[in-house]
Amino acid sequence: MWVILAVSIQMLSGPNVWPVLDEGTFVSEAECQAVLDEAVPRTLSEQMRIAWEQGELKYVCIRVREPASPAN
Repeated sequence: MWVILAVSIQMLSGPNVWPVLDEGTFVSEAECQAVLDEAVPRTLSEQMRIAWEQGELKYVCIRVREPASPAN
């Protein structure tokens, strides 16, 4: 399963990372990237679009790990 994450790093407060839940989850990286390419920057607010254009905000597709099985 793949999801889109938004990532920004602030000098004083450190990294901010959050899932982009509006777009859902994806079976493959290619599917995730296709949705990401179509949605950004179209769906961004003016402030978020400016941060994205200036490289202060990135959107990435990342694979979600399956939970580890508990040891018996």
